[in-house]
Amino acid sequence: MNKNCQLFYKRLRILFPSVGFSEGKFLRDIKMQLRDFSMENPGAEYEDVVEFFGDPEDVYVNYIQSRGREEIYQKFKARKVVKYCIVSIIIFLILIWGMVFLVWLKGYRNFNYIVPTMKETIINEGEVRYEEN
Repeated sequence: MNKNCQLFYKRLRILFPSVGFSEGKFLRDIKMQLRDFSMENPGAEYEDVVEFFGDPEDVYVNYIQSRGREEIYQKFKARKVVKYCIVSIIIFLILIWGMVFLVWLKGYRNFNYIVPTMKETIINEGEVRYEEN
């Protein structure tokens, strides 16, 4: 594919906010058509590509119209629900981690409180001294 066909494809690809299965199939078909066009017209300028395929914006609008607004609305709505679920799960995991950390911290403090703090030191042979830390 020559650079002008690649430029057309990049401009078209940027217009898609998300690429699902059907969008990927559409973009793959366009890419194959651009490759064929590039082989038939190796010295084609960007204007030639736009003249043959139309503006990338027009191609995108035609794709949206062919899919139907309701289907695209449902897709974005489902994506929003998935994002909401992921964020909820992450917040839940952070809260669980915080609770586990607090339980660990309480256990650590209890352990340190229960451990004896007196040390025995032998200074001379018969003398024993107790020290507190």
